[in-house]
Amino acid sequence: MDYRLVTAADLPAAHQLEVASFPADEAASLEGMQMRQSQAPQLFLGSWDPSTSQLVAFANATLSSSRTLTHEAMEQHDPTGSYVNIHSVVVAASHRRKGIAQALLHEYFVRIKQQEGVKGVVLISKQNLVPMYQKAGFVLRGPSEVVHGQDPWFELGIDFDGAQEAISEKQAVAVEEEEEDEGDIRNPGKKLSSSKVGGIEGVVDKETGLNSADLFCPRAECRCLLLRKGAGKWVRGHKSDFELTSFPFRSQLPALPHLVGSAPSPSTSHGYWSIPSPLTFENIGFSRNAAPPQPSSSGSLVPSSAPTPTPAAATIKYLICADCDHGPLGWHDTEGRDLGVEVADENEGVGSVRKGREFLLDVERVRYRL
Repeated sequence: MDYRLVTAADLPAAHQLEVASFPADEAASLEGMQMRQSQAPQLFLGSWDPSTSQLVAFANATLSSSRTLTHEAMEQHDPTGSYVNIHSVVVAASHRRKGIAQALLHEYFVRIKQQEGVKGVVLISKQNLVPMYQKAGFVLRGPSEVVHGQDPWFELGIDFDGAQEAISEKQAVAVEEEEEDEGDIRNPGKKLSSSKVGGIEGVVDKETGLNSADLFCPRAECRCLLLRKGAGKWVRGHKSDFELTSFPFRSQLPALPHLVGSAPSPSTSHGYWSIPSPLTFENIGFSRNAAPPQPSSSGSLVPSSAPTPTPAAATIKYLICADCDHGPLGWHDTEGRDLGVEVADENEGVGSVRKGREFLLDVERVRYRL
């Protein structure tokens, strides 16, 4: 990419990118962009495709004396301000997912740091773009008070003196309660162990035994909805169940049937969500067929670690997230054999062994949105 400051002559092309990238109630007007370019031209950087000489990305901003982005800061430029308030980071649709935004922000920071008196950068972002800005070096500060359009915004910032803003006590308590992996805010669900969920009793309907919450992928940065409320029945684990292993990395998915043969971590299972048909899921993925579990020295069942199971033996499929391939989240026996799952509420509480082609999601390997 070729980088240079956007001039007044470039504004019509920049405005077209702005309008194409934001909803109508969020996109800046041409007049607003003209104000930013005329009053803070040093903060309006463009990225041109050298092969076509077309403007394909830009970032613009104004200065403010406030370390927090406010409505007032978005509508005016303070030439004596110490903080750069970024208003737009835009990449043409035809050039997205090529690392252009990251490269543009890197160039932007290099140039900003050369300007005297600048202490930091701040912007607001939608939830889905927060990870992208964090990758560029921004620190998530929490929900923004700015109301612009229909969706909520989150503030992120960078301090060039290295003193990144510490999360407030109130936010720290909220993060601890929500127990978000990696500090991400994308996944709307909570872990079973979260105080807001209240354990297995908090997600099982006492009358029906069905899930009383939507089930989501366990990864904090994934929003994949797996199962709707009321679609799965809780069944307790049996002492002869085989145990799922620790989550493998997503990149290891092709080898998943073999990875699950490694030694499991001992734990007391809270059971499974039993789903009668794959069509009941909102989203779900499956591993390749793996060998059925074999008795271990402890008497429990563990998946076979045979490197290449024969077609006759490869009857187990492991459930994975359909969006990010994370797993195993549960399992399914394609032949419907008894694998020792006990149904809690059948036969007047005595319990009986369930048989059939059910699909089983481990209750501790999903997130819950009540």
